[in-house]
Amino acid sequence: MSGGKNTGAPWSMIIIAMAFGIVIVGLANMDRVIWNWTSHGERLPGQVVDLSSFRTSPGATYLTFVPRVKFTDPGGQPREMNVANGSRYYDFRLGDRVTVLWRAETQSIAIDLPFKRSFGMQIFLWGLTLVGLALLGFALWMALERVRLRKRY
Repeated sequence: MSGGKNTGAPWSMIIIAMAFGIVIVGLANMDRVIWNWTSHGERLPGQVVDLSSFRTSPGATYLTFVPRVKFTDPGGQPREMNVANGSRYYDFRLGDRVTVLWRAETQSIAIDLPFKRSFGMQIFLWGLTLVGLALLGFALWMALERVRLRKRY
């Protein structure tokens, strides 16, 4: 700020605020992005016909549950397959109706689950998202103020 000229916040501060805002918003919504990436495939009706569980290693303290699902693929062929990736959570019972995500290119399936967060985690991540958006808004405001002041002098 030489000669009494006010040119606003330095660009480095604006860029840092913008970068932190983008990172915070990204981290707060990463679980939603990953869920969206992994929930691809053709949606078909299916039914859970068997449940198995196993330990991923001898020292594992939890079980991995793998449901077996029967469904009819888009070509009309009846199939019965295990879900490609198991879950630590026991979400299914025998006979449950589920939506199968059929992935023809890999000949694998997944069960389409709704996106869920616990209430406390949801509040925390929404708060984090708002902090990130506030940082982005602040950076934008500083940049616009800098441009406005520059035009004035």
